[in-house]
Amino acid sequence: MNESVRSTNGWLWLTLPIAILLLIATAGGLFVNGLYRDNPYYVAQAVGQDFISLVIVLPTLIVTALLASRGSSRAQLVWLGALVYLVYTYVVAAFDNSFNSLFLVYVALLGCSLYALIGGLVTSNMVSIKECFTEKTPVKAVSIYLAVLAVLFYFLWLNEIVPALLAGAIPQSIQDNGTPTNAIHVMDMAWILPAFGITAFCLWRKQALGYTLAGALLSYIVILVLAILSMVVFMVRGGQPLVIPLVVIFCALFVTSVGMLFWYLRGMSSSSTSK
Repeated sequence: MNESVRSTNGWLWLTLPIAILLLIATAGGLFVNGLYRDNPYYVAQAVGQDFISLVIVLPTLIVTALLASRGSSRAQLVWLGALVYLVYTYVVAAFDNSFNSLFLVYVALLGCSLYALIGGLVTSNMVSIKECFTEKTPVKAVSIYLAVLAVLFYFLWLNEIVPALLAGAIPQSIQDNGTPTNAIHVMDMAWILPAFGITAFCLWRKQALGYTLAGALLSYIVILVLAILSMVVFMVRGGQPLVIPLVVIFCALFVTSVGMLFWYLRGMSSSSTSK
């Protein structure tokens, strides 16, 4: 078995309770009428995200955990990316969703996903993972891509937040969601976007940390953008207007991110899966 995966195996077992909890949370959101007590705009987004979490994230998490347990470093990186997505998603759900009957499920999902992510990263042999990558790995391209995304989304969020602060007003996204703050702003600016920047810097310098985080974050981006597109579909079904330029942007981001992820993972040698 690949040394980069062996020490992580104990944390892979957390995939089982995470999968059970995720099935309960997403099935509840999709099939239990009246579960969400939020405004229709927010509910459409929540249900759209539940759909992707059920049909894409759940099987991805299970399959990559199984493959990682057999020594696949590629699967290990995607598994970590799925956990980043779940931590992100259920921080938002636990704090922004109006209290409902699945509140403790959200909390448990957040806790299990968070500790699986921390344990999986801490026990990863990042030097071994780096050694799996060949000289054909698009290190510079991925570094630039992550750095550009960090800058663009900081600009996007601050462009909404700063004018509202100066005017003593509430940002439009918070008014639309009917929440006290926008948890997406918080999670992105405090955690995800700095992680993009740190990863871009480490990968550019070919540090072991950068190789592991890049694979995880590219996987996370693909899943998240797919979830956003699903949210758009459910919002339109719920009567919200279709903003075509926004859809085009996120479709382009999805295609680019998928391409980047596959290009990056193709840079791993066949020895990245050994038994």
